[in-house]
Amino acid sequence: MANGTTITTHPPPSQPVRSPQSRLLRLVAVVILSLIVLVGVAVLITWLIIRPKQVIYSIDTGTVNNFNLRNNHLNASFDFLIRAHNPNRRISIYYDSIDVSVSYDDQTIAFNTVEPFHQPRWNITQVEAKIEARNVALSSGLAKDLKVEKSSGQLKLDVGIKARIRFKVGVLKMRHRSLRVLCPYVPVHFSSSKISQRVYCDIDY
Repeated sequence: MANGTTITTHPPPSQPVRSPQSRLLRLVAVVILSLIVLVGVAVLITWLIIRPKQVIYSIDTGTVNNFNLRNNHLNASFDFLIRAHNPNRRISIYYDSIDVSVSYDDQTIAFNTVEPFHQPRWNITQVEAKIEARNVALSSGLAKDLKVEKSSGQLKLDVGIKARIRFKVGVLKMRHRSLRVLCPYVPVHFSSSKISQRVYCDIDY
């Protein structure tokens, strides 16, 4: 050109060619994402249909027999009537293992297991738990507090329940879950003729 400028032209850059492997990976990612979305929608629809409600646990009665506290060692027999109210119309519950413990001032003084059972839908089940304290060593302070409470005719004890449960919806059984129930300050009477007050429990799945 007259002004001495040189113009150089280049061909347009070619589009990158996707390899079959990258196309396959993209397809797999789309399929996985679609499955996640479908599962999420199915879970949401199932929840909307079932509308699960929390099971209500309480202690209806508590008594103690054969109470013997000597040399800071405790022997006693505790009887509790545990009430489980399943308000769900479409969910039943399998209790595959159940452990019940009794504590006083954060020290476990008695422990036992309860027979497994199945609780139907829309049901109230009462379970009798008999728990023995056998020669349980106590601190001198704890033993003194127990003696003072015994003189009033009742004890205030914490009842703990640990269970392995499964929910059943229709023919489908869910995986095992751990259930923890704490019933605080349960009045335990030395006479079965005393009127008991129902104590509701705290629940943690």
